[in-house]
Amino acid sequence: MMRFPARRRAMFWVMLGVHAILVQAISYAIRPALSYAVLELGYGPVWLAMMTAAFALPPLLLALTTGRLVDRVGERPGMVLGGLALTGSSLLAYFGAGQLVALIAATGLLGVGIIFSMVGEQSAVAGQAGQRGMDSAFGIYTFITSLGQGVGPLLLLIPPTAGTLSPPLAPIAAVCALAGLGIVATSLGFGSYRRTVPEPEAPARRWPARRLIALPGMWRALLVSGLILASIDVTLAYLPALMHGRGIAPVWLTAMLGARAVAQMLSRINLGRLTRVFGRRRLTIAACAASALALCGLTLPVPVAVLVGLAATYGFVAGVCQPMTMGWVAQLAPRGTRGTVLSLRLAGNRVAQTVIPALSGAAAAAGGVSGVLVLTGATLGVAAWSAAAIPHSDS
Repeated sequence: MMRFPARRRAMFWVMLGVHAILVQAISYAIRPALSYAVLELGYGPVWLAMMTAAFALPPLLLALTTGRLVDRVGERPGMVLGGLALTGSSLLAYFGAGQLVALIAATGLLGVGIIFSMVGEQSAVAGQAGQRGMDSAFGIYTFITSLGQGVGPLLLLIPPTAGTLSPPLAPIAAVCALAGLGIVATSLGFGSYRRTVPEPEAPARRWPARRLIALPGMWRALLVSGLILASIDVTLAYLPALMHGRGIAPVWLTAMLGARAVAQMLSRINLGRLTRVFGRRRLTIAACAASALALCGLTLPVPVAVLVGLAATYGFVAGVCQPMTMGWVAQLAPRGTRGTVLSLRLAGNRVAQTVIPALSGAAAAAGGVSGVLVLTGATLGVAAWSAAAIPHSDS
């Protein structure tokens, strides 16, 4: 029989797994479905940039508030709010499927739910891991999120309505609403408490956001994280347009997203081994560069099976970068500011998810979906440069 601490750790990972899988499944099911719904209403790729910005902007405004909340009272309140927002987003998509304004609003509410949920999850993981186990713990955590990212696109296999290639939004949104209620229920099992250990060395009021960003290496870590996540977000929004424009059935989009998710799981479950072999700095630089090449490859007129292979390649290397940046910023966090720093990371992600889609709108107008993907690949070259700031001791 397991000792109590071991049993408690096992229960923590079970709860976290259920929560993270449901959160990512909702995101990876309803976001492509929303993109398809916008295209079916007759709006082009420029409006997908608006959708992506709507996903990013509200969480950007709430990110620091979310982190301070976690630092003060624990993970539960924010995670419950996140579950409620995800449920509301799904219901809004269900009842407003034929209205552009409702689809944009549902996308924004989805972004709110994601940031509340993920700040809570990441803070909980960092608290369990301790300083020495960050890479492995976040590797396991992001492996779990990849499971959800593989489950969500399966909903896109629901047969389309007659005369279209697009998966129907209403049944997808209904399933996601039920999953949102499951997230709320699971969130109640996480901690909610006022921090009882005094931390006079670093009270939150002594660490405003600008001072945290000024920590050596922090802004470079935030830049890598933001550009990688923005690339994932852009592909999730624009791959439906790529497939739609080439007349490729949604089943192949499911195959691409599924291949990407499986490849992410492979890289993340082996992250500890990869880090030991290549070093954190070299591994992250190489992963960013390979991500850029894979994204640019999606623009080529290649068979659909090659597109699936490129999506898997992108998933494997991009899957390395996210947990590495989570551990990187968590290790840089002064005592008592972990939730705030992790929310800063997500805020940086949202800045990138706001700026990159704005640039993507111009790229889409000039070069269509291919222009968006090439531009996004170029930003990953910048991420590779920024990753060179990982300390030599961790190389």
